[in-house]
Amino acid sequence: MVGAVAVVSPTAQEPAIVSGRVEIGVPIAFRRPSAAYPSRAVAATTLAPESERRNVVVYVRDAQSQAVAPMRAAIRQEDERFIPRVVAVTVGSEVEFPNDDPIYHNVFSLSRVKTFNLGRYPRGETRRVRFDEPGIVKVFCDIHSHMSAIVMVFDHSLFAVPDAAGRFELPAMPEGNHQITAWHARLGDTTIRIRVEAGQTNAADFVLPVPEE
Repeated sequence: MVGAVAVVSPTAQEPAIVSGRVEIGVPIAFRRPSAAYPSRAVAATTLAPESERRNVVVYVRDAQSQAVAPMRAAIRQEDERFIPRVVAVTVGSEVEFPNDDPIYHNVFSLSRVKTFNLGRYPRGETRRVRFDEPGIVKVFCDIHSHMSAIVMVFDHSLFAVPDAAGRFELPAMPEGNHQITAWHARLGDTTIRIRVEAGQTNAADFVLPVPEE
């Protein structure tokens, strides 16, 4: 009698996870007590407020284009500000722009990736835009020139916005060497190269430098 041969299916490769934290170094001046120079201002470095970390987008710079599911996001108009100032979505996603202020606002963009003008509309009204091309879309209000926001549109899913503490985790990605970028509207790109191992949580920590003025 011939014994049965057990066929063992190959084990699927475990996903590779990248997580980390983003900090932003901001030079400020403070007064250090000194008997010789009691009023001298000394430059020092501190970290940006927690809210500023939410204006960072972390993504895999060398990610391949892939089929992605659309998302829903909102940028509210509140206290004459866009909140949040930065959102990241996939191609095909819609972003809503509700007006929560007791005044009229306008939402428009002249960006190459997406040009639109939603007109002026009052409190309680919401208008929306669909983003069908990857890239950076700068958004403004033509009534209040100090208002601005950014929509980053990706043709893959390997991106994340840090929480208020700067922590983030990217979706599972293939094992291998990758370039991970932390982007900030005023500070530009900071990119690191890491080896991502399957079945592990791989660290990618950033300190975005701010040049002294």
